[in-house]
Amino acid sequence: NNYIDIIKDIIDYLNLVLNTKYNYKTVNTQKHIRARLKDGYVIEDFKEVIDKKSKEWLGTNMERYLRPDTLFGTKFESYLNQNIVDAQPKQQKKRKIDWENV
Repeated sequence: NNYIDIIKDIIDYLNLVLNTKYNYKTVNTQKHIRARLKDGYVIEDFKEVIDKKSKEWLGTNMERYLRPDTLFGTKFESYLNQNIVDAQPKQQKKRKIDWENV
């Protein structure tokens, strides 16, 4: 049971963030997480991917993909390295016009 405590921590975090009930004992879930751990990723990397993708996908039609096999599968590295742009555009500062000098 190599990595089982780390896998449990990752799935516990996923369930906390997403309010889900994924089981860390599932063979498929363990397979994906073990593969990424063998690639050299650490628990903080998994949490970062969970945070980034939940921020991006919650409340959208992509929400259904917030699951272990998607998050920790073959696109894990690109998810980890993705820059998240705030979905809410920042309001532009209104430029004050000096009407006397127009």
